[in-house]
Amino acid sequence: MDTLQVLTNPLKVMVADDSATVRKFTELALRECDSMAEITLVADGREAVHRLTQDTFDIAFLDINMPHITGVEVMGALHLQKSSTFAISMSNSLSDHSESLLKSFGAYDFLTKPFGKGDVRQILNTYGAIRKPLDILIVDDSGTVRRIVSKVLARSIFNLRLVEAEDGAAALRQIKDRRFGIIFADFNMPGMTGIELAGRIAAEIADVDVILMSTEFTDTLEQAAQRVGARAFLRKPFFPEDVDSILHHLFRLRHPRFSKQVRIFATT
Repeated sequence: MDTLQVLTNPLKVMVADDSATVRKFTELALRECDSMAEITLVADGREAVHRLTQDTFDIAFLDINMPHITGVEVMGALHLQKSSTFAISMSNSLSDHSESLLKSFGAYDFLTKPFGKGDVRQILNTYGAIRKPLDILIVDDSGTVRRIVSKVLARSIFNLRLVEAEDGAAALRQIKDRRFGIIFADFNMPGMTGIELAGRIAAEIADVDVILMSTEFTDTLEQAAQRVGARAFLRKPFFPEDVDSILHHLFRLRHPRFSKQVRIFATT
C-alpha cells in the first residue's frame, strides 16, 4: 500500500528554487504522487523563510543556491524556530561544509540535480512511513532505564506511540491485548531474558520485530539473538539517530544522506 494513504490531511509542500524549470518539474512530480497536495512555489530564499515562518509545511524542497538567502541559511532558520518540516535540500553538488551545516540544522536528505519523478515519489512515501503512527513496547526491569529509553524514542523522527512493561511476563500480557509493531527488550531481565522473550514472541506472534538492548555486546549474544529472530541489537547508551537508522532498515527505507547508519542483523 502507498504509505501516503495513511495521512489524513492534504500534504502542504513548499518548493523553493530560483529555477522555474525545477519548480515546475517538482510540482508536476508532486501532483502525480498526490493530487490533493497543497503546493507553494517560491523563487528565492528570502521568500522561503517568510512563508515558512508564516505557515506550517509538512515537506520543503529547498535549493541550496538561491539568491538573497541560500538554502543552507533557510535550513538554519528552520532549525532556530524548531520546525518539524521534513526538509529536502537540492543542488547539483554538495560541499563538505554545506553538508555538515545541513546535517546539524536537521535537513532530512539531499537530492542531486537533475533528479527524477521517482526520487520525489520516494521522498513522499518515506514521509508517509515516518509519520505513520507505530505502537512500540519498551520492556526493561528498571523503571529508570524505561524512562530513559522512552525519552530517546520520543526524539525519533518516526511517530512512535510508547508503552512500557516491567518484565517479559508483563510484555506478553500487553502483546495479547494490543498489537505492537516493534518491541525494544532489555537483554538482562530476571525471570525471562530478552532472548527468551524474543523466542516466545517469534513462536507465538507474527509480524512483530524485536530489538534487543544491552550494555554489553558479544558475538555469542548476537548469535543467540539471531537464532530467536531478533532483528537488531542496540548497545546502551544509544541515541535517537541510532533508533532512526534501525527503523529505516526495518521499513526498507533508503537511508538519507545526512543520517547515521547502524549495523543491523537478521535482515530478511
